[in-house]
Amino acid sequence: MPQDPSNLTALERLVRHGSEGDLRRFLHLLQPPEIADLIEALRAPEDRARTFRAIVGKEDQAEVLSTMEDPEAADVLEDMHPADAADLIEEMATDDAADVLQAMEEDLKDQVLEEVEPAERAGIQELLTYPPESAGGLMQTELVQVRGNQRARSAVEEIRRTKDEVGELHEIFVVDEAGVLRGWVKERSLILAEDDALIRTITEPAPIQIPALMDQEKIASLVQDYDLSSVPVIDDDGRLLGRILIDDIVDVVVEEATEDIARSVGTTPEEIYEPSVAVALRSRSPWLFATFLGGILAAIIIGAGEELLAGAGQLIIFIPVIMGMGGGCATQTATVTVRSLALGRIGLGGVWPVVRKEVLVGTVLAAGTGILVWAFAALLEPSQMAVAWIAAFAVFGTICLGTLFGVLTPLLLNRVGVDPAVATHPLVTTMNDIIGSLLIVAFCWLVLL
Repeated sequence: MPQDPSNLTALERLVRHGSEGDLRRFLHLLQPPEIADLIEALRAPEDRARTFRAIVGKEDQAEVLSTMEDPEAADVLEDMHPADAADLIEEMATDDAADVLQAMEEDLKDQVLEEVEPAERAGIQELLTYPPESAGGLMQTELVQVRGNQRARSAVEEIRRTKDEVGELHEIFVVDEAGVLRGWVKERSLILAEDDALIRTITEPAPIQIPALMDQEKIASLVQDYDLSSVPVIDDDGRLLGRILIDDIVDVVVEEATEDIARSVGTTPEEIYEPSVAVALRSRSPWLFATFLGGILAAIIIGAGEELLAGAGQLIIFIPVIMGMGGGCATQTATVTVRSLALGRIGLGGVWPVVRKEVLVGTVLAAGTGILVWAFAALLEPSQMAVAWIAAFAVFGTICLGTLFGVLTPLLLNRVGVDPAVATHPLVTTMNDIIGSLLIVAFCWLVLL
């Protein structure tokens, strides 16, 4: 169904009704990342294709593709002839090319790879053999490597020879005759060295060397710890395979944070990057159903104590306060613990200091809230002091147990190898409802019977 012209954005009107020259002049004013954002914002595939074709020069087109999200970049290539798509793949860094190809449909990916130059194809196919979220899947093979017995001037000549394909330099990697990494040379050290200086005399040890199969989350953590702009990737024998640059690490940090946030509330990152109703229902339903079952169990508990609650007068109005405060404190504790685990802040000092701290914080908050609830209930109905005590004790117990459960759940999940970001919040929410219901009924029974 054609879109209502009144609903078109200014960019869509330019793409559909403007001249080719107008569109090209507009794009010429923008940087590649801005063009990539504009293309991704276009809703119609034909609008994206026309805008991409208006970019002048394969080099600029390849840079825009490298900046786009992989699925959107893959869509652009899939609409092109395989030979034209292959030309753009050859212009891209190997890591970006592999990522985009990975997102393409299998048959179209094979067609494009067949058109890529053999030498370039071999490097890309090697990257495609690694898991996407591993060091091998993130690395690029373009780099400058020299031997320790070479002179500084030869390293400079190698940089000049490979400047177009390598791009960002950062470090020059030093390898032996077998290709085993021996260290690296910083740009500053090479610039200041005498032309005849041996490379080995200005070589520094690489602070970290990343195995090809290391997970990207661990890589991001290491890079942040060592404050590096690039890291070398090696095989099991220590041979240099490629390097991972800081821009890829930033992408990993954003991706992992997005994934953790999505999973912590019972959904998936796919819902953010692929905002369809089917994806949303598929990702949210299992955890919401688990929460629903917990709510039903809490309702059964409340129902079983209906007679006790009926005799507690005004207590019914405090149930939302009790459940809400317990849930809020439990969720806060769980969020802090999950994030601390993700950042590696828990482990060196053991888990018990963390548990003690959270329990202490929870107890203080529970005591303060309990006093406020007691005072409010006493002022509301002075003749029913029993209700004030039940509400105060219930909110105190719910917050204390909710906080304890909020800190122990992610720690135990992490201990047994389950990602705490996935299951913690749904479990904590469900258990808080059950705990709060049990405490309300239990304190009614203790005080009124």
